[in-house]
Amino acid sequence: MTTPRTTHVGDSSDLLFLDIDGVLHPVETGYSFSSRFFSHLPLLEELLREFKSVEVVISSDWRRAESIEQLQRYFSADIRHRIIGATPQIAPHVAVHHRRQLEIQAWLDGNGRSDAEWVALDDWPDSFGAAVERLVLTDPQHAFDQDSYQELRSHFLRFAAGR
Repeated sequence: MTTPRTTHVGDSSDLLFLDIDGVLHPVETGYSFSSRFFSHLPLLEELLREFKSVEVVISSDWRRAESIEQLQRYFSADIRHRIIGATPQIAPHVAVHHRRQLEIQAWLDGNGRSDAEWVALDDWPDSFGAAVERLVLTDPQHAFDQDSYQELRSHFLRFAAGR
């Protein structure tokens, strides 16, 4: 397991664990990434602007190829400081059940945030077990759409109500 990477952690914020492929842009057969790369990011940023207490941790495989600083550059200037880290990799070359859930838990534990409110935005349901109630699942061919927007917004409203 690698060490969690973090740039800033505010201990009172809520957390969004964010996948990229199939979430911020569709992944389809014959899909050309260059045509609609990060095409759904503006919709997510709109929601993040409404809920300023939410910080983002990258749980996508993109974290293996790019640093947090590189990943932050994809986001608008007013949002990028809220991208606070990336989940650690747990045995990347070994088949592990519920990998993303375990990596999220490792990040939470490693950053003293085990009691934090969190939700994951992902298109990979098999990577979550018991935490599936904290998963907003996107259809990889449609990515983050109005349905997933409303579902994620419901989680953020629940976070806000719990304060």
